[in-house]
Amino acid sequence: MTVLTALVVVNVVVSLFGFRAMRDGAGGGTEKFLFVPAQVARGENGLGMLLAHFSHGGVMHLAFNMLALYSFGEAVLRVLGPERFLLIYVVAGLGSDLVVFALRKDDPTYRCLGASGSVFGIMTAAVVLDPTTSIMMFFVPIPIPGPVFLLGYGVISVILIARQRRDGISHEGHLGGALLGLAVTALLAPRGLEPLMQWFTRHP
Repeated sequence: MTVLTALVVVNVVVSLFGFRAMRDGAGGGTEKFLFVPAQVARGENGLGMLLAHFSHGGVMHLAFNMLALYSFGEAVLRVLGPERFLLIYVVAGLGSDLVVFALRKDDPTYRCLGASGSVFGIMTAAVVLDPTTSIMMFFVPIPIPGPVFLLGYGVISVILIARQRRDGISHEGHLGGALLGLAVTALLAPRGLEPLMQWFTRHP
């Protein structure tokens, strides 16, 4: 079993337990699958902070994240190998938590879950390693150059975070995962950020 397959299996198994907890009702059973920064700031629900990396809000949320992980993860695995791939995945997840915690620890209503922070880290790594990578979204069915997508999404995320937008998406988590994914990949990639910088030079 490859590290990529193992991560998908863990995400699916934890999410299935989370779906069952959500179906059975609210309360502590549900929140142990959620990252609640205000609780963590009080020294509570550390398990939720961990499990939230693998639990998802629904089948579509899970499927979208796992599809993205597989789509971009194979290229990262091929270039960097399983150990460095896993390092990027984990550090991006931690970066996601750090940004969410820093910005939302005083908001008792804020909750998030999902592997999106780590997935954004892997997506960013794929683009750094090969800037010709394109990204497609369901609501924009045309290929978007990876560097353009990452830069645009980063700017939009900062604006939405500054405006305190609450639209069911953890823009803080996505941004944190992408930034840490970028930083770690810059250190691990054979040519660092050189290919990405060259791409921007050729596409002013």
